[in-house]
Amino acid sequence: MSEKLPHGTPLPTSDNAPEENAVPAETIAVITGGARGIGRHLSEAFAKAGYHAVVTATSAEKAETAAAEILDATGGAVTGAGLRTDDIDSVTAFRDLVTGLESETGRRLQVLINNAGRIESTEGPLWEADPEAIKGVVDANVLGVALMVNTFAPALMDAAEATGRPSRIIDLNSGSGAQGTPAYAVYSASKASLFRLADSVVHFGHDKGLRIFEMAPGVVETAMTKSMPVHDFRTGDDWTSPAQVTDLALALASGTLDAFTGRYVRAGADSEESLIAEAAAGVSDASRRLVLG
Repeated sequence: MSEKLPHGTPLPTSDNAPEENAVPAETIAVITGGARGIGRHLSEAFAKAGYHAVVTATSAEKAETAAAEILDATGGAVTGAGLRTDDIDSVTAFRDLVTGLESETGRRLQVLINNAGRIESTEGPLWEADPEAIKGVVDANVLGVALMVNTFAPALMDAAEATGRPSRIIDLNSGSGAQGTPAYAVYSASKASLFRLADSVVHFGHDKGLRIFEMAPGVVETAMTKSMPVHDFRTGDDWTSPAQVTDLALALASGTLDAFTGRYVRAGADSEESLIAEAAAGVSDASRRLVLG
């Protein structure tokens, strides 16, 4: 490529046409790491809302067990599948499974939620972290998301063209990515990297029907967050409720918040109503983005 490449991605400021709203009954939603924690809440919410939820876990058995439990709880359409998002062969095999599911159900993949992720096993200076834990965080949080977007963006764009409705990617980001948490340096760096991946998706995919959102779930009480000393002080309302997370994710998937493509939103601080009001007032190019200088 010989021409000078641009730095930075101007984001669209208005993108809320009602005819672009999602149709859950015609849509497959993939939730990585959807068998437990925040992912489990998201899987149940999307199945209950009428999407065909595809729940993944690194163990196919755990994914299938979770899918059966979600089916019993919601009566919705659910499929469980094993997936290692940081493994090329696993992601390729999973793509084939989703393609088969599209043919079987007549639905199209139009929602991808990159939820699967890891955090360092200890708090403190980077040089005191376990090297294998460092690698695991980067593999799951950066490589895994990059491979999922690399593999599924073509299918998402094809579905957008076929249905006339945008396809949407929701990355589970973090306040640690937007502001940094020194005690979890690699986790913070990994989440910050998602902003740069989102810029590329907007730059090359917006006109082809792709939308992407960096959604921080706040701090939901899960086995992972309760194991982190930084959260020892939390009680009651100090935690973000699962409903605040799932409501915001469903709104992002629906299309009502497409003005925030490429931007950061946070469950517990933002809601569908507050974001619609913010968009109506006008969103600057730098708002809710990771921009220096």
